[in-house]
Amino acid sequence: MTTMTDQTVELSPEEAHDRIHALARGCSDHPALKNPFYELWMSQELTADEVELVAKNFYERVRRTPVRIALAFLHMTDIAARAETVENLYDEMGLGNPRKVHSVILKDFFETLLGRLRGHEVDLDSVAAPLLPSTVRLIEEGEKVFSSPYAQEVCGALLAQEWHAYPQLVQLYEGVRNYRGHYGLEEFHENCEYFYLHIGATEKEHKIHSLSTAAKACRTVEDIAHIERGFTTYLDLLAENWNEIHRTVRPA
Repeated sequence: MTTMTDQTVELSPEEAHDRIHALARGCSDHPALKNPFYELWMSQELTADEVELVAKNFYERVRRTPVRIALAFLHMTDIAARAETVENLYDEMGLGNPRKVHSVILKDFFETLLGRLRGHEVDLDSVAAPLLPSTVRLIEEGEKVFSSPYAQEVCGALLAQEWHAYPQLVQLYEGVRNYRGHYGLEEFHENCEYFYLHIGATEKEHKIHSLSTAAKACRTVEDIAHIERGFTTYLDLLAENWNEIHRTVRPA
């Protein structure tokens, strides 16, 4: 057990893993995952304009996911952690198939859904919905924390990204089920590939990898503090984004 108060005191691998695991599990109570937008999204079908705003802002940050992972790779030093991160990036990039890149699958989903709601084809790159200030901050500030000179802060941000992703996508999928009436039964499930891909296996593996990666980067109490800073910073950016989306969709 660690008994010294000096932040430079070393942690055992078991201590580091346990503390990082407890931090990761705690994201379930963060506003990035418990917020009024998810409650609204799961409770009812939104209008085409509202779905368009959600789609625009969610897609814009999701499509930068490979960039964040690549930045994390560049700012890591542990060889095993870098190998795990490359595997994560390979998954995001469709295992080398450009048609299976995760952001491409997500864009196809939103364009099909919006096409059904609008009654005509929709190009997500050309929609009128605005890119919200908090989305821009999430992208820009997120990439800064994934580029931190402290490898532990980078690992903390990656931990936040991967541990919030699974419950986030579960809640988003539950909301997507409100739109089943716009599809045939089999057609609906065919169009939900993005959600099934992540809920089924991908995000579970990424959670394990990000936990292992963060634990490998921790040797001292000071390292844990950097992990927590990156973790909290990224979750706070996510929470701010979902709250602004909710305020825009449902002004007080």
